[in-house]
Amino acid sequence: MDSNIKSINKQRSSAKSTRQKSIRLILERNDFSRHEDIVFELKKQGIDTSQSTVQRDLKELGFKKNSYGFFELSYKEQKKYNLDILYELLHSSDAATCGHVKTFFIKTDKGKAQEISMLIEEVFKGIVLKTIIDQDSIVLFADGDEVSDEFLELFDGE
Repeated sequence: MDSNIKSINKQRSSAKSTRQKSIRLILERNDFSRHEDIVFELKKQGIDTSQSTVQRDLKELGFKKNSYGFFELSYKEQKKYNLDILYELLHSSDAATCGHVKTFFIKTDKGKAQEISMLIEEVFKGIVLKTIIDQDSIVLFADGDEVSDEFLELFDGE
């Protein structure tokens, strides 16, 4: 019996999460001022719920009516929501960060930036994070914790 209760609670939690995600998406795409309109949109998506449940969900999610009478997230809740998405994206995409970045700008003869950039990236693989080039200039981002004297000599002209 205990596992049956756990199973039912898990299903309810999953249904609530799905419903709340749908509510967020609905209100991101539409301006609604009535709970009933949201209930109708949810039903079109196959989510059967009541007006009072939607009202509780809106409160839980941090939606309030704006000056025009439409539901919108408060700034605090929107920031929290976006931060959650950002953290998830950073972790799921295996993103790497570098806290100490040095930026260099190199002006070259027309047509030489690509060749120079390619050689710098090849010689200093562990230092160069990214280069952005056009025909006659390079913006180079380097790992400030790894920059060597040899690398810095390129920019000192010594």
